[in-house]
Amino acid sequence: MSGPRDWSPGESRRPGVVRRVLPVALAFAIIACGTVYLRGDLQGLIGTAPGSPRSAAPTHRLYAATRPVGGRCAGLPRDLDARAGVTLRALARCLDGMWAASLAEAGIDYTPPAELRLVRVPTDAACGQEDHDWAGIYCPRERVVNVLVQSGGRAAPMMFTLAHEYAHHVQEISGIADRRGSETFDEAWSRRLELQADCLAAAALRVVGPRLLREQRRMAAADAGDPDGQAASYRQSHGSGASSAAWIARGQRTGTVGACNTWGVPATQVS
Repeated sequence: MSGPRDWSPGESRRPGVVRRVLPVALAFAIIACGTVYLRGDLQGLIGTAPGSPRSAAPTHRLYAATRPVGGRCAGLPRDLDARAGVTLRALARCLDGMWAASLAEAGIDYTPPAELRLVRVPTDAACGQEDHDWAGIYCPRERVVNVLVQSGGRAAPMMFTLAHEYAHHVQEISGIADRRGSETFDEAWSRRLELQADCLAAAALRVVGPRLLREQRRMAAADAGDPDGQAASYRQSHGSGASSAAWIARGQRTGTVGACNTWGVPATQVS
């Protein structure tokens, strides 16, 4: 601390020092505690929360690769629903090629997921065995993509799920997933990560399945109109149906990774 001291080492403190210093110290302590407790509200108020105009939105070299992701997938069977497993594995090979090309534009080496698991029950997945409300899940530590395949189910929703989980893999290996922010923003940054995965999935499927994406947007919009259609905890971590539909539309329209930078928009767009 600079400036004159009220007392010198070896001397006793002068009368009144405690009365003068204690209120100031208490004031600083109250302010510090209040700042920690209200950090999110204060940062939102002063414009330094994620996505606010004054915050430095995380940047990534992958966002500069402006050429559209995706392309045709020649390996898909004509009847997508006949054998969902064959359809999903063929799409996975195409996604590997799409993302390898896109990451190469940014100078990033692409590594396919260690495994694609098409599971009948969540307990067969590489992670998330205790959860029973997911259609797909990505295990970042194992780098395994898991998709729940229901007997007799339509392939279109499962294809979007696969593309979404692949997007999580891209976020992981490219380093985007590391830019989550502080623990104060766990849920807010989770929404940005999940909605970005929706956008990236749409970018990858824009040529392969335009009808599939229109259906996915309709499903998301239906959830947006039904407050009980999604659990509150799911909305907190994954975003609302309205936000999901908007980011799917953006990915389908633009096809670029840069357009899917959910960290560069206000919080209202990732609610």
